[in-house]
Amino acid sequence: MVSSEWVQELLLPVYIRPYITMRRLLFTFLLLLQLPVSYGEIYYCSDESGMVIFKDSACGTNEETIRVIEDQEVQEQEVIVKTPNNTVIKDGKPGKLIFRDDSPLISPYKIKVNEVRIITETEDNLVVDVIYTYNHEVPVEEIKLFVLPNHGYWSTADIKISKGENVGRASIGLSKNNMKKDRTTRSFTDTLKVSFQHYLPDKYNGVIWSETVKYEKNWVLKR
Repeated sequence: MVSSEWVQELLLPVYIRPYITMRRLLFTFLLLLQLPVSYGEIYYCSDESGMVIFKDSACGTNEETIRVIEDQEVQEQEVIVKTPNNTVIKDGKPGKLIFRDDSPLISPYKIKVNEVRIITETEDNLVVDVIYTYNHEVPVEEIKLFVLPNHGYWSTADIKISKGENVGRASIGLSKNNMKKDRTTRSFTDTLKVSFQHYLPDKYNGVIWSETVKYEKNWVLKR
């Protein structure tokens, strides 16, 4: 059965038909604008290895819930100014600035990485300064701060942290044993992960905050 409306449209001049289609599309668009917009929740979970996972559903039974926030809140608060990769910023401070976040620390956030600077760099080592803010309720003596390149050959010690805004320095080298095991003397990384990890005397409680910073480096093991 052919509708009378469709027949009437066929009888219209050819040059008028596109305007009818455009009118219908405009009407549909105006209807969509009036639909309510809903915002879900984002779950910050930590798995058994300490990796932070962002999910739109509740954390699993083998995961720890770090926090739950509205994604509308994330869109409004995630205003981060990051410097270009591997670019020297001449601001009168020591080192090469590779990351900067000038946004204020807004509730519910209690930890923030303000800056990351490369102080010295050799083929097999990086010395990195992390300027951070720590106002979390977890005592500082239970937190270990690490700066980790994205390969399995790093060798480093944790940074001791303090309450408030402070600077921590990490020296990152290469694990000779891991590289010899894989029969390699070279590795390439393109990120540094700044990770605040919660440790009790006899238990690892996972990562409570992390920031991934882009930085490219070719690592070469000295013989």
